[in-house]
Amino acid sequence: MEDAGHVAVDLYDGSLLYDFAGGTMRLVDLDEYRPGPFVLEDERLPGSTRFMAPEEFVRGAVIDVRTTVFTLGRTARLLLDAGDGERAWRGGPGRLAVVERATRAGPGQRFASVRQLARAWRDADRS
Repeated sequence: MEDAGHVAVDLYDGSLLYDFAGGTMRLVDLDEYRPGPFVLEDERLPGSTRFMAPEEFVRGAVIDVRTTVFTLGRTARLLLDAGDGERAWRGGPGRLAVVERATRAGPGQRFASVRQLARAWRDADRS
């Protein structure tokens, strides 16, 4: 989607389908992607607040691929916590560092693309 110039809107864990037998995850909810970047003209974007980036709540904010990076980082954080109020992390320290960078409050402090986030995620597995 990033290569097509689109950014995620209302992406959350319910947008994903995991195949336990195959060990793969699929994105199944593609109806909430918009051409980006765009300026938020409303008070906030639709979506689950647990997954939303800070800028999704600010009229006039730029919504771009770094917003998608935040949402993917937040999704990883919530999917890999051990169900203990986010206090127990199952992804290892390298991946926790990736998630922490992906979910920084300032968009300029995050990975600049989903591709960079994915590369860092894969590289963290090797360390």
